[in-house]
Amino acid sequence: MQWVYASPHFDDVALSCGGLVWEQGQSGHMVSIWTVCAGKPPSASLSPFATSLHARWKADQDANALRRTEDILSCHQLGAGSYYYNVLDCIYRRNHQTGEFLYASEEALTGELHPADAPIISWLQEEAARLLSSEAGLVSPLSLGNHVDHQLTRTALEGLGHSLWFYEDYPYVLRCASRLEEMSADGWTSHTFPVSHQGLSAWQDSIAAHASQISTFWNSEDEMRRAITKYLADNGGIRLWRKPAQ
Repeated sequence: MQWVYASPHFDDVALSCGGLVWEQGQSGHMVSIWTVCAGKPPSASLSPFATSLHARWKADQDANALRRTEDILSCHQLGAGSYYYNVLDCIYRRNHQTGEFLYASEEALTGELHPADAPIISWLQEEAARLLSSEAGLVSPLSLGNHVDHQLTRTALEGLGHSLWFYEDYPYVLRCASRLEEMSADGWTSHTFPVSHQGLSAWQDSIAAHASQISTFWNSEDEMRRAITKYLADNGGIRLWRKPAQ
């Protein structure tokens, strides 16, 4: 079977369900990670917010090239194929009419999608429909945490009419237990897939490959490895969700 995981950014699938990606590959499935916001930003000046993120990542102007290189290594750790859409990360996107940055603060990252993103959603749907096999298992982020790029990805995929699985966006899921409870009450179903010790190691290694992003969530790689070990133990595997039948 073919599985396609939609990753809003270079690291989201590795963070959220890398262990399951590895296990599926080991079982003989063809697994690919399709990264949505992988476009190279223009060489024009960055917003102060984007500049601060580049500094935290220890990346120069071409942070995109660094992150793509990290992702290629991460996908190799998981035994997964990769595909990259030419969509800009939200921190680089501008209003084409005014030139203003659409998401220029930490708060904006988890706000409402800007209407200027509507053409991107339509384009993503067209491209995914063109590339996606009707038999493929397609896995979308739940958009827990409400990051705008996660919202954009989920919205585009839900408009395809393709049967979807949904993964829990880690680490945002750690703050969203009540939302998962609400989903269960509304008829959503979940299935927990086991992850072996080897799968855990591959999962941790795939996250470590995104070295520029470790400081976003942890103080060190060792802290990340402990956190992923605990997350797996607490859940007994990796959960994927299904919407209730209509």
